[in-house]
Amino acid sequence: MTASTRAIEAGARSLAALLTERALFAPGMRAVRHTLDRRDRTSDLRTIADVVKANQLSIYARMQEGRRLGHDNALLSFVGEPEGRARLMGFAQVFARRRGLAPGDIIYDYDAAPLLHNFISRSRIPTFYDFSDLPGLEDLMGRLIVQWPRPHAVGVRNAFDPELIVIAPV
Repeated sequence: MTASTRAIEAGARSLAALLTERALFAPGMRAVRHTLDRRDRTSDLRTIADVVKANQLSIYARMQEGRRLGHDNALLSFVGEPEGRARLMGFAQVFARRRGLAPGDIIYDYDAAPLLHNFISRSRIPTFYDFSDLPGLEDLMGRLIVQWPRPHAVGVRNAFDPELIVIAPV
């Protein structure tokens, strides 16, 4: 029996149940847990919390290694926290751009330049995304926390993965 199964039996609910209650089902919906790749760190941005505090998560989230977020599908964007927790920061329809084609708002954002340059220098398949916000979870932005299943390094999952457990708000 997994820890998530035990949590659900003890009264916790899954992210899938929350999405179903809100009638937010879309084929191919994914969830991503953003963390800061060690190769993208700068003297000012050492953790993903620093990226959030600097208001750069919306830019960093759109720079990915390959098409791991999919294309033309709904995405729940979480920021990684200690002990495998993840905090909801966005809900959007995502659109992958052609390989290597970066959006102008990322290229010309002076504050994002170090992240962009570090990402491009280490990426084998730099992929940039456009996000279009979706309705339905506005009241939970920054408040919904889920327990991300092990291994935590698997940063993209099906949003209806039964192992994604809501731990706050309950």
